[in-house]
Amino acid sequence: MTLLNSIILAIVQGITEFLPVSSSGHLTLFQYILNTTPSLSFDIFLNTSSLLTVFVYFAASWRLFIKDFKYIIIGSIPAAIVGLLFKPQLESLFSSPKYLPLFFGISALILFASRYLVRQDKKLTYQKALIIGLFQSLAILPGVTRSGSTIVAGLLLGLPATMAFQFSFFLFIPASFGALLLELRDNQFSQFFNLNYFIAFLITFFVGLLSLKILKKSIQSQHLWYFSIYLVILAVILFLSLQT
Repeated sequence: MTLLNSIILAIVQGITEFLPVSSSGHLTLFQYILNTTPSLSFDIFLNTSSLLTVFVYFAASWRLFIKDFKYIIIGSIPAAIVGLLFKPQLESLFSSPKYLPLFFGISALILFASRYLVRQDKKLTYQKALIIGLFQSLAILPGVTRSGSTIVAGLLLGLPATMAFQFSFFLFIPASFGALLLELRDNQFSQFFNLNYFIAFLITFFVGLLSLKILKKSIQSQHLWYFSIYLVILAVILFLSLQT
């Protein structure tokens, strides 16, 4: 992969991992556009940079992370099961853009639903954590937004906006660690130890910090559903272009 391609994909990851438009779907799409071989391993490599972004952004919330750790464990179970049982099938999905219009459309519906949710102030429970985790497991599919799915699920269950935002990214931490450990187990990470990927890692990190700030403002201002408009347009364009 060229340096330019690595930089483009790093910017895409940094923006789309946190904004609710699906990083996996956009990476698959841009790898197709750039005529590079789609790679779940490369997605996970960039996702590791996003993990570092989350650590830095939420560093001041470490006490809350420990307090909610029991809920984080429960919420992480669905994605862990799906990742362990269906990894080969998921890799085939990541290799082709043909399913992206469908999955982007699903994300658009989830996000648009947030427009009609009444803001509440309920507490997090084990049951709610598990339901949010189920939404996160759906986001393993390329094009289904992880951040959007989990945040909307939290809002649907009555969590305050700030809590839904924080818990979404608390769940991101074990999910990313799990994906990284699976790759290390398969010994596929050595190819990324070069200058191009190091630069991509740094770009993903800093762009991700900016994206997290934008996402938080969108949730607080109740404008999360705006991203559904973009996803509908993207899904339609992709559907039409893939038919030709």
